[in-house]
Amino acid sequence: MYMRDIQGGMSDPRATCTVEKQTCATVLVNGNNGLGAVVGKFCMDLAIKKAKEVGVGIVVVHGSNHYGIAATYSLQAVNEGLLGMNFTNTSPFMVPTRAKEAALGTNPLSLGAPGLDGDYFMLDMATTSVAVGKVYMFELRTPVLLNNSPIIRLSNIHEQCQD
Repeated sequence: MYMRDIQGGMSDPRATCTVEKQTCATVLVNGNNGLGAVVGKFCMDLAIKKAKEVGVGIVVVHGSNHYGIAATYSLQAVNEGLLGMNFTNTSPFMVPTRAKEAALGTNPLSLGAPGLDGDYFMLDMATTSVAVGKVYMFELRTPVLLNNSPIIRLSNIHEQCQD
């Protein structure tokens, strides 16, 4: 996915993040069309720094791309003894009830909280009934050739993906 995005010009692997505005507790970042994982780490590093300085760190980013597993960034905060939350939007991928076209993204979110003795709580979820990553993993495991449409793929394998 990431190589395809780079080769297709969707992501710039050489991009660096730019801080556009900031206060003592908030930051607005332009990801400059960089790789989402790089932008995500940069933003959570800023949020952690702000939280340690003033008690809360809120970072908003634009100009980024797919950032992988949402829990990765919440875990950064948990490892620093902080509560970590992150949310993202996605392109339309899911078809709403009674609709014929995709209009909703999977819009992942994550929440992590440190516990006692190195334990922690971690929530990492999509806001759809099946996460896109689960669909891709199913496709890798199954010998069945599925239609390439995300709408068809999800409707065909929805029940098989549920654990």
